[in-house]
Amino acid sequence: MIQKLSRLLLVFSLFSFATVQGQITVTGTVTDATNGGPIPGVNIMEKGTTNGVVSDFDGNYSIKVNSNATLQFSYVGYAPQLIPVEGRQSIDVVMTEQSEGLNEVIVVGYGTQKKGNLTGAISTIDAEVLEDRPVSNVMQAIQGSAPGLQLSVGNAGGEPGANMNINIRGVGNLQGTGSPLVIVDDIPLNDPSGLNNINPNDIESISVLKDAASSAIYGARAAFGVILVKTKTGAGVSGHEVTYSNNFIYSSPTSIPEMMNSLEFANYFNLAATNGGGAPIFSEAVLERIKAYIADPVNTPVTVANPNGTQWQQYTGSNANTDWFDVMYKSSVMRQQHNLSFSGNEKKVNYNVSGSFFDAPGIMNFGDDEYQRYTLNSKISSKMNDWFTVNANVRMAREDLDRPSYDPGLYLHNIARRWPTNGVVMPNGSYSDGSEIPFLLDGGRRMSKEYNTNASMDLIFEPIQDLKIKTSLYYQRATNAITSHTARVSVTEPDGQERYIQQNNGFLRYAYENNYISPNVVVSYEKSFNDTHNFSGLLGFQQENTEYNSVTASRNDLITDNVPSISTAVGEDNVNDSAGSYSTQGYFGRLTYNYKEKYLFEVNGRYDASSRFAADSRWDFFPSVSVGYNMAKEDFWPMEKVSMFKFRYSTGSIGNQDVANYLYISRMPIRTNLWWIGNSGRPNYTLTPGIISPNITWETVKTDNYGLDVAAFNNRLQSSFEYFVRSTDNMFGPAERLPAVLGTSAPQANNASIETKGFEFSLQWKDAIGEVKYNVGVILSDAMTTVTNYRNPNNLLNTYREGQKLGEIWGFETIGLYQNQDQIDNGADQSTMYGGVWFPGDVQYRDLNGDGHIDWGDSTSDNPGDLSVIGNSTPRYSYSINVGLNFKGFDFSMFWQGIGKRDVWAGGPYTFGAVGNQWQSAGFREHLDYWSEDNPGAFLPRPTFRSAWRNQEVQTRYLQNGAYLRLKNATIGYNFPTTFLENLKLKKLRLFVTGENLLTITEMSSIYDPEATGGRWGNGKIYPLQKSFSLGLNVQF
Repeated sequence: MIQKLSRLLLVFSLFSFATVQGQITVTGTVTDATNGGPIPGVNIMEKGTTNGVVSDFDGNYSIKVNSNATLQFSYVGYAPQLIPVEGRQSIDVVMTEQSEGLNEVIVVGYGTQKKGNLTGAISTIDAEVLEDRPVSNVMQAIQGSAPGLQLSVGNAGGEPGANMNINIRGVGNLQGTGSPLVIVDDIPLNDPSGLNNINPNDIESISVLKDAASSAIYGARAAFGVILVKTKTGAGVSGHEVTYSNNFIYSSPTSIPEMMNSLEFANYFNLAATNGGGAPIFSEAVLERIKAYIADPVNTPVTVANPNGTQWQQYTGSNANTDWFDVMYKSSVMRQQHNLSFSGNEKKVNYNVSGSFFDAPGIMNFGDDEYQRYTLNSKISSKMNDWFTVNANVRMAREDLDRPSYDPGLYLHNIARRWPTNGVVMPNGSYSDGSEIPFLLDGGRRMSKEYNTNASMDLIFEPIQDLKIKTSLYYQRATNAITSHTARVSVTEPDGQERYIQQNNGFLRYAYENNYISPNVVVSYEKSFNDTHNFSGLLGFQQENTEYNSVTASRNDLITDNVPSISTAVGEDNVNDSAGSYSTQGYFGRLTYNYKEKYLFEVNGRYDASSRFAADSRWDFFPSVSVGYNMAKEDFWPMEKVSMFKFRYSTGSIGNQDVANYLYISRMPIRTNLWWIGNSGRPNYTLTPGIISPNITWETVKTDNYGLDVAAFNNRLQSSFEYFVRSTDNMFGPAERLPAVLGTSAPQANNASIETKGFEFSLQWKDAIGEVKYNVGVILSDAMTTVTNYRNPNNLLNTYREGQKLGEIWGFETIGLYQNQDQIDNGADQSTMYGGVWFPGDVQYRDLNGDGHIDWGDSTSDNPGDLSVIGNSTPRYSYSINVGLNFKGFDFSMFWQGIGKRDVWAGGPYTFGAVGNQWQSAGFREHLDYWSEDNPGAFLPRPTFRSAWRNQEVQTRYLQNGAYLRLKNATIGYNFPTTFLENLKLKKLRLFVTGENLLTITEMSSIYDPEATGGRWGNGKIYPLQKSFSLGLNVQF
């Protein structure tokens, strides 16, 4: 190994040249086996070198090579050929078409199928999509890579270890439980976020099953689609291989707001205060100190002590000039990933063992937040004899997250609320208590350790030809251990005294465990008669049992913060735990038939039971059927260049059981430590029990799918189009509205329905121009969901109602900003909205119903007053574009992803600046464009701290266009030639440079990232996403 590594170092300092002996000139013609015509543009390479030529328009070529060389002939759409020269000077070659793509084997439910024979809606994601990407997890890497697969940023934003929201073909139900089932090497994950436990480098392929015909075979948990992940094996390896790769990543925020300088801020807040009838916030003396600090920050202190000399003045009495976004976030961080794998295939045994380490520090500038992931994957397959095979797989992952115990949502909420007049460090060197810095540095740590273990064993018997019996046992265990230490925090005041700004301390410990076990039996049979009539079928049984438990314990009043633990605290015990389990059982079958791969038919059925329903509502049967017709295989087909023109249709239903456990059983909530203190301290107590749902049963998700697949020009062109209608019936919803005095919520019932309609389109072109190979791909998809049944007889706007398009934004139409008193006096009466005085610079709303008043009516769709649907927050027209080039070992690729239409209502201080009061307001550069007599054409209304909401109602003027196009990835790489690698005893050596989130095109305000407009505490109050640049190496022995 040392010798090999030493040779590898020569890559960067030495060049080797092979001795050329006995060169000859080889000529010939390349023709098509089907029609005998010449093939222009064929690449002819001397194997192991960069020496190559391209056939001309008549298929002729001429190349000078060694007499003992091997020529490699390749062209898109044709099977490649290797031909030894053996001293010959004339070599004619006949190339045959290759059904690349159509004969590709796709992973489907409990088996595989040829891509050309699929009748369901299935998309695939190749491992190349994941290769070399400087992303934190698999979810980020597959975003935009398959039509209909939607991934969006959640309220955690770009936090280390953050997950993304995921769905297939839009909203599945109204409870937010419409996520797809993710299965990795036949083991279902407990949650789609488990994808992030997988090393992207381990993945071989991903299949996305989108319609009922494709996913129904998986039953109870697959109602909203399935993502099948297959990790790498050693099956395709010759001998043994060792592969190492790394990625050194430099990340920085994509965008953060820019705050006003302190003088602009002080004047802005003074104006907002006086506009509201109050006194100025900043005195003239403080304004003079602010000006002095801006002019000479070195010799001017950031603040002064209060008159008593006991505290440093902050906010209204301070005079620094701080942009808190620049202060609280690092400009860049370095991350790294290392992957090592061993694979082999010898004597009927193949294996792949891999491990990885990913270190991803966050961008918090104080306190530091750190995320690390370790993975280990082992797959072994042994063919014991002609009829018995054993497969064993163990996959383990550990995720560590270490950050300050300070509430991360509050941290993000407060950055904009920290005034630029506050300083970072006080004149005596103590950090400012007008910031989060002391809490982040000294307030304790929160550490989370998640462990995931997945194990499976398959025993495969083949007693007779074409019959396979597979018995499997799948096991999954997930644990999470969290400790959180809240420490006392102090600052040093001007008089040298230590003052505690967080006086309480304590320690919390949480432990969670989830165990899953599933025995499976699948019997499959395939038979073909003269390649004309092709049958396959399977029958199977699956049982799943999931058990979970958790415990939380905490104590306050630590003896010392130096040894944080429950045993070193003397406060009151707080202990709580939970436990539960649920099971499913299913019998399933599938039958497929095709006639000459021209007429295609498939039927599936699954009979499922779930313990989440009462015994008499537990079982149900869910069928599906799909058909296909490849017209291009007919004798009358007139277009020779089109090899596939396949129509598809599928219909079917699946059951969804994703509700809380035990809804049909009466339960008594028991609690401890009532807040009322009795003679014996704080007693135990109970709450009002919830009303049971005795008849609750399966949601039924039905899909009709219409598809067209086209392949042409030797499969250089491949395209697919889908149109689908998916309905979720008997959906879980509230039984009825009940009086609040009841003291408990209404029980759930199967009484709601939604319908989603949409389309998907993909187009891929692969070709070559001379020695330059290239590919271009486009994906476009859309989905919109309508509520078709919901218990809301009054059509209230604050809940779902029949006919509603999900994502509707109801608001007022805006005429503009009042410019003078005449417009106020002669316009519609807005006193219903606000009974006080309206001023020039306030918002003028449009009187839609013509009654002379601006109001909300009854807040129903039947009488909305002057409200109307002004937009929709559903992301529409999701699209992506990928481009790739390859020339003599160099490769380039770029991947663009975007949303074509989305409306965003982002109210609050990030949009408006001055809101209800000074402590919740913000001051960004964009907020300076406010109305005044000197700036009547301003975008924002006049700033005020009094009843500012009058100008900030949901309205057309401040509704933002959330559409965007983002350069998600661009990569440049180089693969060293074989002759060079042979001297180093290497099989592969690749160097690459790649970037992520490099460019964004959008009309949204620069305050927001168009992918991350939410936040736990309000719009924009979110951990920034990051752009990255990385350098990497991939080497194989």
